[in-house]
Amino acid sequence: MKYEELELPYGDSYIKAHIPTNNLKLILNTKHVEGLTNEAEAITASLRSPIASLPLLDRVNKNDKVVVLVTDNTRPCPDDRLLPPILAELEHNVSKEDITIIIALGLHPPLEKPELIRLLGQKIVENYNVINHDINDTTYIGTTSRGTPVDINKRVIEADFRISTGFIEPHFFAGFSGGRKSIAPGVFSVRSAYKNHSYNMIEHPYTRDGILEGNLLHADLLEQAKMAKLDFIVNVLLNKRREITHVVAGDPVKAHKKGCDLSREIAGVNVNHKSDITITTNSGAPLDLDLYQSCKGMYTASKVTRDGGIVIIASACDTGIGPESFRELHASVTRPIEVLQKIKRDQPIGVQWQNQVLAVIQLRNDIFMVSELEDQVLRDMMIVPVNTIDMGLKKAFSILGDDSEITVIPEGPLILPLLSS
Repeated sequence: MKYEELELPYGDSYIKAHIPTNNLKLILNTKHVEGLTNEAEAITASLRSPIASLPLLDRVNKNDKVVVLVTDNTRPCPDDRLLPPILAELEHNVSKEDITIIIALGLHPPLEKPELIRLLGQKIVENYNVINHDINDTTYIGTTSRGTPVDINKRVIEADFRISTGFIEPHFFAGFSGGRKSIAPGVFSVRSAYKNHSYNMIEHPYTRDGILEGNLLHADLLEQAKMAKLDFIVNVLLNKRREITHVVAGDPVKAHKKGCDLSREIAGVNVNHKSDITITTNSGAPLDLDLYQSCKGMYTASKVTRDGGIVIIASACDTGIGPESFRELHASVTRPIEVLQKIKRDQPIGVQWQNQVLAVIQLRNDIFMVSELEDQVLRDMMIVPVNTIDMGLKKAFSILGDDSEITVIPEGPLILPLLSS
């Protein structure tokens, strides 16, 4: 039998998979785009000729208190390369002492100094005021038209000017990442999260990857960002080598939409047939740092897998499962449908939105997983542990048959499957 040997991203390295040639039907990849020749020049140019906005220097005044919102270590946003040209531009008008860099953690844990240095670079951490978002230090600024209480980090509200960085990619319920997400969920509160990420909001048919028009969750996030007066964004698209391919800067709505249109064009892949088995990853580090984040790769794979088929995912999860409440909710019941029933009955619970997404996938597909997690942790999550992709494939063949069709998505969260049905 002939095999295709594939190397798939796993943590900071790769993992091998041997796929029978006759069974392999599709390999889904993003379109390749070359990285920018000079990233710093391109970033500076975007600040001086932004989308639907005056140049950055015309937006900030001397003595303004400026907040710069950056992503945390669960995203591959290259803030260590974005911040130097942004800060250099700001400092033509604003003193360094009047700039605060806030890690838009959302509900994720705060970063220690070594993690901040890895994220932003030592020079920035040691020379600027860098702080973590604190979910307990927010100010209520109103309620959205969909009833979400908007509690935003006090320093963000007190600032004279708010600028955010971000990385645009398909997002499994916000449509795309980036833009407004630096405010919500980046610097909002737990009660804001529970309303915006409620069962009904996540269940809505347009709360999906690649969809902005009609996506109620996205519209609610956008409304929160407007209420918080996000002034300016600098978002990027990346290729597989984590090189910046595009910079979109300026108006938080129009610049972000431009980036989403580019992302859809690059990440979108037409799929007219679902396979029996889909093999994927969570795109390696830093996206596969824990099981919580790994639901993104599972989601993409499930979209192109037939009902009753099997998803095999390799995701290192070097830092563990993520929030312990994620495990507790799944472990408290025995079937995926019971997870959904419990959320509807008892919400708010833990990080219910991620349990909800995972349970919906599990109603359609069994999940086999290669990771560094203990087997019992995966079983608690209703996931079948396997040591290698090849072992998972052998087990899947024994269940579904040796003639099963296989799709491979080397970098699960980065792909936007466009289904013909």
